[in-house]
Amino acid sequence: MITNKKTFALGLFLMLSFIAIFAVMMSPIYGNGRNGLEFADDMFNSLSKGSANFMQSEQQKADKLTGTAIEVNLAASDGVEAEKWNNLYTAAGATVNVSGTDVNIKGDMGQIFTAILADCKAMYDNNGDVLSGKYGMEGREATYAWYTSLKGMDKAFEKQKLFKEQSAVQSLVKKAVEPAYNYYGIEAKQVADNKVMLFLLMSFYLVYTLWYGFAFYFMFDGLGIATTKAAKKAEA
Repeated sequence: MITNKKTFALGLFLMLSFIAIFAVMMSPIYGNGRNGLEFADDMFNSLSKGSANFMQSEQQKADKLTGTAIEVNLAASDGVEAEKWNNLYTAAGATVNVSGTDVNIKGDMGQIFTAILADCKAMYDNNGDVLSGKYGMEGREATYAWYTSLKGMDKAFEKQKLFKEQSAVQSLVKKAVEPAYNYYGIEAKQVADNKVMLFLLMSFYLVYTLWYGFAFYFMFDGLGIATTKAAKKAEA
């Protein structure tokens, strides 16, 4: 039962306008058939990518590792994966021996890392065709093969107690390989160049959330639904 028509009407207006705006947001009118949520998601992904480029700093680490000889034995999940690793590391200048699913890799760590970073840079720049032409496999497939092999190398270095080398592998995976794979196909944008759009999106998110909350608040108030503290009982 409505006890306060004025506040209930205000709450109802806020709720109906909230729904109307949501309907507009979900309409594919924001370019390339995207709705408002997809537009915002693409924008935040682009801004995130723009702040996740650590290729240069990782290359500097790779340069310092030039001349560091390594030998690791990796266990592939099957023969197909073993052959992928063989192609990748052979192209990177390493000596690779494959026996079933066992892959032995010998080479210069800095040289191998430089080759991996070149592929990651191509993927980060959305040039997956570079990897396709080099390895005969789709760009993300090749990048994932780098990822799985490096995870195996991480474990191998841990067993060999080569913790400096293990740390370098972990950094390469986190700051180069994973961003290259996850952000492939996304346009990189800088926050400094999109401050107005970022401010508008964050402001709209805040206002729209409060809008929804106040709609319920006024509707419940109009219906006489409220939360109050229980009255204290008088002591006898």
